[in-house]
Amino acid sequence: MTGLCLKRPLGGLSLNQLKAAAVAAMVLDHIAYAFVPDGTLPAILLHTVGRITGPTMFFAAVEGYHHTRNLDRYLLRLAAFALVSWFPFLYFRAGGDLSAIQLMRPNVIFTILLGVLAIRVRRSRRLGAVWKVLLILPLLILAVPADWGCTGVVIILTFDYYHGSWRNQAFAYSLVVLLDMGVLSLLTAPFFGLFYDHVFAIGWELYAYSIESVGAFLPLLLLSRYTGRHGTQGGFSKWFFYGFYPLHLLVLGWLQVVL
Repeated sequence: MTGLCLKRPLGGLSLNQLKAAAVAAMVLDHIAYAFVPDGTLPAILLHTVGRITGPTMFFAAVEGYHHTRNLDRYLLRLAAFALVSWFPFLYFRAGGDLSAIQLMRPNVIFTILLGVLAIRVRRSRRLGAVWKVLLILPLLILAVPADWGCTGVVIILTFDYYHGSWRNQAFAYSLVVLLDMGVLSLLTAPFFGLFYDHVFAIGWELYAYSIESVGAFLPLLLLSRYTGRHGTQGGFSKWFFYGFYPLHLLVLGWLQVVL
């Protein structure tokens, strides 16, 4: 089997360091969501950096699947923290306004839970291909209203399918970004105008979201430095990433009310 995973870079990043980078990018992204006017240059830059978070955590979830000693306990932990984080995420997205909360908007940990369940189904030796498709499809549907949506589950499945070959993981992930995150339209949309309206134009407002989605390529720079090591072991490093997520959402939600 080929790939950079077989030759880990010296002086690279551990899984905990990757998670720490993802947390930092998440905080910047959420600060922009809460306090920076959407569509402005600062917001676009912060959201672009924020695109580091999801794919990095999806990659970490795949690593967690392959290295956990107890998959059932791992899934139970994800389910518990998806539930714990449900209200904080809704509270944050509603700007601290309880009356504006939309219950059907699950958080990214819920997306990760569905993705890990999809891995379990795909890797089952007792199920045939048809049954695997029939079982994974509902997981994709359940992910639709969640943070990162079914794209998150697809990315998790992609990282898992090519687990052990970084180059294949990176290539397949790049295709998902191009085809499923609006990045390809950033390159092709002006040509639609040229061919059909005979006008070649790029509108800043039209492409703002696509420009932010280009940030989804940034995780590749970090993940390519992954050493294969978990990093510092211990209760704090294990639980910090779960506890920080709902806590910072509550704080940012509250700040949107008082500021």
